[in-house]
Formats: sequence, C-alpha cells, structure tokens
Amino acid sequence: MVLNEGQPPEDGIEYNGVGLQEGHCGVRIAKVKESNDGTFKCSLTTTSARQEATASLKIIVARPPNNPDLRTSPGSVPGNIYRKGDRLEISCSAPSGRPAANISLFLDDEPIGNDRLIYETNINENSLAMQNASRSLDWTDNGKTLRCVASHIALDRPKETTMQLEIYYPPQPHSTFERFGYVIGRRGVINVTVYANPKPRFTWRVNQEQFEEGQTDDSTRLQTSTAVELEKGVWSAVLTIDSIQKSDTEKEYALIANNNEGSYEYRIVLSTSSEPAGVDLDAGSIIGIVVGVLVLILIIFLVIFARATGRWCFAARRRGDEETAGDVGAGSEAHITPGDEDDEDHEDPRIIDEKVPQGGQENPIHASTEYVNGRTDIKDAKKDEKTDTPV
Repeated sequence: MVLNEGQPPEDGIEYNGVGLQEGHCGVRIAKVKESNDGTFKCSLTTTSARQEATASLKIIVARPPNNPDLRTSPGSVPGNIYRKGDRLEISCSAPSGRPAANISLFLDDEPIGNDRLIYETNINENSLAMQNASRSLDWTDNGKTLRCVASHIALDRPKETTMQLEIYYPPQPHSTFERFGYVIGRRGVINVTVYANPKPRFTWRVNQEQFEEGQTDDSTRLQTSTAVELEKGVWSAVLTIDSIQKSDTEKEYALIANNNEGSYEYRIVLSTSSEPAGVDLDAGSIIGIVVGVLVLILIIFLVIFARATGRWCFAARRRGDEETAGDVGAGSEAHITPGDEDDEDHEDPRIIDEKVPQGGQENPIHASTEYVNGRTDIKDAKKDEKTDTPV
C-alpha cells in the first residue's frame, strides 16, 4: 500500500502530517486490525537530488496467547496419582502470543516456578513462553491445585489452566489424644481426626476387644460409625459410649488406621476432669495475657514514681510529712534554754535524777515543773513561804 498526501483513506489508513514538502511522513490508522502488524516505510526524494531518503517503523499488533498448556511427569501410581516423596516435574507454557505472554506457576497460591523463563518465536512471529518447576511432594500437597497462569497485554484477565494433585500417603502419626469433660451417667463421644490417602480401614480397640467401624462391642454400649471424609484425605472416626461409667475412664482406647501405604495406632485417654487451664491457647489469648502483664508492670511503675515524687494521691501525705517535720524542729528549739556556763561546779537544777526523791516522792514530773525559764529561786521561795492552814 502506497500513501500520498491528500489521498483518501484506504482500509482506514491515510497519510498523516503537515505535508511531504515539509518532510513530514506519517500514517494514521483509524482502527487497528491484526493485519496492520508489520513494517511501515516512508520514502522521500529531495528536489535538489535524485537520492531517496527512507525510514521505517515496525508496528506490533498484540495478539493474546492460546490457553496455557500444563504438563507434569507421570506419577508412581497409575492414573496420574503420586506418592509421598515422589519428584514432580512441571512445565507451563503459553503458545501463539504476540508478544510473548508472562507465565507463572503456582501450587494453590504458592509460587513454585523458577526464575528462568523460556521464549521462542517462529517465522510468523508467534511467541511461546514457558516456565518449568520441580518439587518433592509431601502429604500436605494432597488436594492442592497446580495453576499455570498466562497474562498478556491483549487480555482483560489472565488465562489459567489447573490440575489437582492426588497423593497417596499412610496415616500420619499423632501424639496421644486426651479427651476431657466426660460426665458419669451421660453419653460420651470420642472423635479422632486421621490424615491418610486413600481411605484407611479403621479398627477400634478397647482394652483387648477389637471391632470394626460401624459395629458395636460385645456389651453394645460402645457404638462406632463409618468414618466420614471431612476434606481431601482428612477422615473423622467416631466412637460413642452409651452411658459413661467410672470404669470407662480407666480403659485403654486405641484406633488403628491401615491403608496400602502403611498403618498407625492412635491412643486415646478419657477423663471426667475439666480441661486444664492453659491448654491449646489461641493467639488471641496469648496476646491478652501479654497485654495484661504489661499493664500491671506500668501500674506498679506509676505507683512507685508517684510515691517517690509525692504526686497525685501521695501529694497530701507528703505535705503532711513536711508539716510534721517542721513542727518537730520548732519544738526542739523551744527546749533549748541557755544555762549558767560560768559555774562549772554548779549542778544544773534542770537535770533531775529520777531515783532521788523530790519532796519525799519519786516524782520527776512534779520536780521538773518547779523549773521555770531557767530560774531556780522560785523553788527556794516556796520553801520560805508560810501557809496558813485553817484549824
């Protein structure tokens, strides 16, 4: 297709610019189509020479890739089933994208692809994007979904191809199950959750007696139900005791689970006691305990600080202590009375020996009251005074 200035549009394509004489060579595409993908070339010949000037521009019209292709290595069990410990090789590709798509590999929401991406382009400019991954399978991968995701500029939302993994594994070990809160005379239920795939065969053992799931013991007091699959590879086995007796809490309970991959015996202990405090604390309980301890420490610190500095409720007590201290100091000064410092041999009459009788009585209080303002003549005066006593 050759475009000239002033030429009408052809298939929605026309010249764009202020004029070829000005050296402007442009193209305007009214509506982009896939057929517009390619190279646009502009050629101009100057008026002073016959030499032609040429420039080109490659336009890529984006085309979304086909649906992603997810491939895996075969499993050790027929039917694309794997076993615990198998090595899984995964390939995820998105063909026929222009330009190449962005590829990502996930196991559920966990990225598992390596960082190396492979891109291939053929003569038709159809690009192939590919990403590979390798993983050693564990029993926890059972039921998870492999996801091959392709995103592209021409897609409103990513394209995705998925495959759910099925992994065989034996019943998984577990410590002794402790069940609390059973009441004498009431019905009791023992529930045990077992992780195994495929479904195991369940056998209950109470002391030396064994019976299969869905059956009762010889006394018909113990009834088992068929195990129920809670989710992929998760089984719930239930044993019901018609009426709990004290002897039931002294028996040995066990659940034997057995499949083609292995077996395990789960032990159960029953108790009529309530569940001990602090067992199975969730995250919220732990956070609450930590916050409570921190608040207690803060309160203790504030009380010590307030007491030391005389703040808040300790302010009145501090003022009272200061006033008391001031009163004691003033009282002490009032009892300091100057004595006769010139006469060293003179006995200070203010010093009263409690063992020496005063006025015929051992009464230091009365004796000390006869000293007033450092004067001792008052006492002598009283001796000379005559008292008229009426007859």
